[in-house]
Amino acid sequence: MDLPVTTGQHKGRVLSLRQVTRRKPAPGGTTRQVHILTTRSRDDLPAPGVIYRMTSRWREENYFRYARTHFALDALDSYAVTPDDPARLVPSPVKKTASAAVKAARHALARAEAARQEKLAALRHPAPGTSTVITNKMLARLDAPVQAARTRLEAARAAAKATPAKIPLSQHNPEMVRLDTETKLITHAIRMAACNAETILARALHGHYARAGDEAFALIREGLNASGDIIPGDGVLRVRLDPLTAPRRTRALQALCQQLNATQTRYPGTSLILRYEVKEHPGTA
Repeated sequence: MDLPVTTGQHKGRVLSLRQVTRRKPAPGGTTRQVHILTTRSRDDLPAPGVIYRMTSRWREENYFRYARTHFALDALDSYAVTPDDPARLVPSPVKKTASAAVKAARHALARAEAARQEKLAALRHPAPGTSTVITNKMLARLDAPVQAARTRLEAARAAAKATPAKIPLSQHNPEMVRLDTETKLITHAIRMAACNAETILARALHGHYARAGDEAFALIREGLNASGDIIPGDGVLRVRLDPLTAPRRTRALQALCQQLNATQTRYPGTSLILRYEVKEHPGTA
């Protein structure tokens, strides 16, 4: 489809878009559809590539939402700071004030027009047994507050239009600093790796835990925080975890351990094969 651009710096140009639809079976025999618009041509980016990139975008968004809650994404990782870029553009606080002035002036004009209309209606419908002659002078007097409010609105709009939306950081806060970038990137990389590992483990629970759709991540978080024993020997590094809060969760974790053991993973830097076990839940045979 072609979408003409009617405003902005690209006014007059025509934007060519194509739609890619992903259909996925949903419960109840229905089909869930996801529609994606892209400017990339079929030759440049086939439909599977569009779907892959969009789902990757959703995965990134889900990561930030999940990590903010469970991985202390906004935590202070270092007290070391570096000077910020003085030329970096930031939102202008004056623009916000100017926009608020336009909004206030618009409301003032609406109130003035409503008051004029109310007074004019009273003049046009005098009390029974009385009459009123409406003169141009009376109309001008009623219009005066409206004209004044309209003038203030036009002035506020002109001031807001002349105010840049963004200004260099040096004009807003020249002493601004930012956290050490290298430390932040390293900690974010660790958080992303932890989140990806948790996601993979949660997916592996499907088929082994009836409430995996609702509780998979909660169960994995509990398992990762569980205490236990580390026992090296005979070419094996045995990790024996304590049981979880409920027998059904313990059984699900045991099934997950069997999947991990099947990979024959070696502990980095050694020749020891990792073996995961879960102790029996108290009260079970």
